[in-house]
Amino acid sequence: MSFKHSHISVGRVEFRRDRRYPVPPLVVRIAERDYVAVNWSLGGFQIDATDLALGVGDGVEGILYMSETNRSCSFVGEIIWTRSEQGTVGAKFTALAPNAVDLLDGYMAYWLKRSRR
Repeated sequence: MSFKHSHISVGRVEFRRDRRYPVPPLVVRIAERDYVAVNWSLGGFQIDATDLALGVGDGVEGILYMSETNRSCSFVGEIIWTRSEQGTVGAKFTALAPNAVDLLDGYMAYWLKRSRR
């Protein structure tokens, strides 16, 4: 049984493959500037970045910082939507460092374990 297009939301259909997280905090460094992710997943991120003037289809690359664990990894992505009135952009990863998925997954596990205390 495939759950690829399943969703858990009220009022709208979700087609995302990866669950989005507002925490733990993830810092996205692009062009020597740091942006705290509004939310992120193993597939991409959303940031407030009006100063970057990014448009749909633009390529972006940088570093993801997991501030709670002092770990980081590189990424390459593509802007897939913008909301100019809010100044936010959404990007999907097109390439991640080889250890990125393990680091991000471990970061979430660390956060969940820490928050239980």
